[in-house]
Amino acid sequence: MTLDRNTSLVELEDAPRWVPNSLYQYLSQESTWLSLACHAATVEGIRVLNAETGPSVRIDFLHAAAVRMQMWNGDARDGHPLVSLGLRANRLYEVKDSPWLPVLARESVWKEAASLRHFACAFRAHVYEVAAEQLRWQVFDDAPPIALSRLGSPPPSWR
Repeated sequence: MTLDRNTSLVELEDAPRWVPNSLYQYLSQESTWLSLACHAATVEGIRVLNAETGPSVRIDFLHAAAVRMQMWNGDARDGHPLVSLGLRANRLYEVKDSPWLPVLARESVWKEAASLRHFACAFRAHVYEVAAEQLRWQVFDDAPPIALSRLGSPPPSWR
């Protein structure tokens, strides 16, 4: 992806933090949305993580049209095009004026492709990028695989 000078990266600062070096990131498609679940960061500091421990963060992307994942080294701060715009691990971003979205709109059979937004979820070793209309997130006490299977009551609103 080649960025142009209008492209910017906006951190969604009210999003919950997740464990940047978590090896347990679960991606799932449900109905009309794509979900990503991972371990939530806690104020307790370092803890042992495995697939069965919580708490976790679930991020849902409504009407996701495309997703891509790239390996990167978040400690080295290079290896991904969005690093030049300030990409850091353990953050959720929206990419404004993304060069990816016009390409998707041209290639898509979905008539609403022009309404897509470009989101980036950065971990220590991976960056997930999703083209979707909206997103929402929720924190669960459960492990990430369980968080994928349910939403709390009431579900948070779409943003």
